[in-house]
Amino acid sequence: MEKGNLKEKIERFKEKAKIFLAENLKTFIEDINGDYYFCKILKVNDNYFVVKSFAGKRNLEMDRIFFVDVVRFEEYEKLEEGK
Repeated sequence: MEKGNLKEKIERFKEKAKIFLAENLKTFIEDINGDYYFCKILKVNDNYFVVKSFAGKRNLEMDRIFFVDVVRFEEYEKLEEGK
């Protein structure tokens, strides 16, 4: 990935994180280590954001995730049974 593209991606993630925080949206995040976070965003900084997980291995844990480490970042959607 080119450096310019990475900077653009990070800026998009920052703005998205601010929206998710303001709207109190549940979030799904995957990082470069392959770790998954099912969480809510608690705080957004210039370089990272703080989340609190509501499911999975990290349930009820708080983590700091650097924007540069984020691979996937989207609204959490619970799968409906039978689909």
